[in-house]
Amino acid sequence: MTTEEVKSYLLENFKSLNIVKAEEDMFFMHPNNDKLPFVTILTKDNEYDSFSNLDRNGFFRLNFCMDKETFKSNFGYLTEKKGLEAFINVGIDFTKEDTLLPHPTYGSMNWVCVVNPSEETFMSIIKHLESSFQVLERN
Repeated sequence: MTTEEVKSYLLENFKSLNIVKAEEDMFFMHPNNDKLPFVTILTKDNEYDSFSNLDRNGFFRLNFCMDKETFKSNFGYLTEKKGLEAFINVGIDFTKEDTLLPHPTYGSMNWVCVVNPSEETFMSIIKHLESSFQVLERN
C-alpha cells in the first residue's frame, strides 16, 4: 500500500479523525484525544528515530496503539524492560517490511509498527484500529 491509500482508508472509515502534518509525516488525531495520535505515518528518519531506515525511496512506517493484552500476547516475551526504547536491543530488525513489530521507541506503551504494509497486512490490523477507535468515540 501507499501512504495515500492508508490515509484515504483511515479518513473514509474513521470519520472524526483530523490530520496534523509535519512535512510528509501524518498524525491522525481523534477530537476526544488531541494529545496522542490515533495513528501515525512516518515517511523519513529524524533525529529521534532512524530505526526503520525510512529515508529509502518509497518507504514509510505505520504506527498505532494496540490493547495491552493483544500487545503482550504478540510481543510480551521479547523483553521485561520498561520505558522508552525498551525494544531497541532485543534483536528486532525494524527495517523489515510488511511485518507487525513493537514500535522501536514506544513499544512499552503498546504501540506497534509496520514498514510498508501490504494490503493484506493492513486489513489484518483494521480490527485493532476499530477497537481503539471505539474506545475513543466513547470518551
